[in-house]
Amino acid sequence: MAGQESKVIVNPVGSGGRVRRLWPELQQVLRESGLEFSAELTERPWHAAEIARRALDQGFRHFVAVGGDGTVHEVLNGLVVDGTIDPAVSLSIVTGGTGCDLVRILGVPRDPVQAARGVAGGHVRRLDIGELHCQRAGNPHRRYFVNVAGLGFDGEVCDRVNRSSKAIGGTIPYLSSLVFTLFAYRNKDVVLKFDGQSQSGTYNSVVVCNGQYFGGGMWICPPAVPDDGIFDVVILKDLNNLEFLANVSRVYKGTHLSHPKVQHFQAAEISVESRQRMFIQAEGEVVGEAPATFRILPSALNLRV
Repeated sequence: MAGQESKVIVNPVGSGGRVRRLWPELQQVLRESGLEFSAELTERPWHAAEIARRALDQGFRHFVAVGGDGTVHEVLNGLVVDGTIDPAVSLSIVTGGTGCDLVRILGVPRDPVQAARGVAGGHVRRLDIGELHCQRAGNPHRRYFVNVAGLGFDGEVCDRVNRSSKAIGGTIPYLSSLVFTLFAYRNKDVVLKFDGQSQSGTYNSVVVCNGQYFGGGMWICPPAVPDDGIFDVVILKDLNNLEFLANVSRVYKGTHLSHPKVQHFQAAEISVESRQRMFIQAEGEVVGEAPATFRILPSALNLRV
């Protein structure tokens, strides 16, 4: 029965084709671990979400995402029905795509073979997820994320990354796209509302964090905890190009929160508005534009680690 089987969803183009090359070995490791499963390989953007939703309707309750953060993002969105995830549903992650920022703080091995060996066992950790309402092609759009979402410069960088090759994976494409984007980007006039408060200013980025890392290893929010029922929000204020470049290394080290033009606070719900165009990324995928509202959904996802 599907309910006793796991559905393995594989992104073969993850990390410039690394997942495709590894998949025969990973498949064998999963079988040897005792996991009963059926597997499907994605063929196009958003296919992982479609596979997950169809498998959910067929009765599958354990899902394995094989790929990077974008693959996990798609599978997660396929599992959410009417704003909730069935408590009987659980997700495992086998890394292999570009970035893999989510697993850095979850206890999931970053080595794909080691991660595959642990899928059949492990324990369940209940994670918060974020619900995002924004605009996409002029229409209301809703997405869910488990790690980090961002608006402004962050979204512009991810747009450039996704239009370029990810073949070399991880930090290098993000950092090179960051530098190219920096010289064309202009900071935005933003109005924020969060938990009954409001503020406005000219900002470079607004980053809404459930996890700690993004951009292939940037430690954007060291205090963030993915199961504490609240977002950590990091605002990069009106940094000029020289200030930004001078502090990039601090973001990788996680020491930037003390900078006078960086603000950090916690909120369960936050809305972001701007008269200028602001791209939004979630898990490294460009999902829409502002205005946007983010809401935390506590303990919504069962992650098997």
